[in-house]
Amino acid sequence: MKMNQKKKMKNTDILSAGSKVYAKKRKAKKETVESVDFDEASRTEFLTGFHKRKVERKNRTKEKYALLAKEEKLRNRKEAREQRQRLADKNVQEMAAMLRTGLDDSDKFEPEEEDDDDNEGKKKAPKVQEFKTKSTLTTVTVIEDLDLENE
Repeated sequence: MKMNQKKKMKNTDILSAGSKVYAKKRKAKKETVESVDFDEASRTEFLTGFHKRKVERKNRTKEKYALLAKEEKLRNRKEAREQRQRLADKNVQEMAAMLRTGLDDSDKFEPEEEDDDDNEGKKKAPKVQEFKTKSTLTTVTVIEDLDLENE
């Protein structure tokens, strides 16, 4: 029963298995190096250069991240510049639309008159009007009884 469970091998495979092992050993023996000659200066440089190489790696990393930070800064400036340009274009379009359609309702002048009842008997008092907008206050004084002959 155990024979049936095992993988059936051919006789040639069984008989040649030993030769494969010996072939591997011969190959390994051919690949071995007889001797290693060290260049004393290179060996000393390698053994004493660990700190130098470590510092060099750190410096390369610092330079890499400095370059990335610079690129990020430039990208942020470019985005801010583009945003300001878009805002300026939008404001120009709004002003052009406002000029085409005239003033909108919020900027129309609202005259406010001040009443001076005390000076009605003597001379006509100057008429004062104030015009208010969201951003400005304009005061207009109208003098109707201006006598230019006396001057």
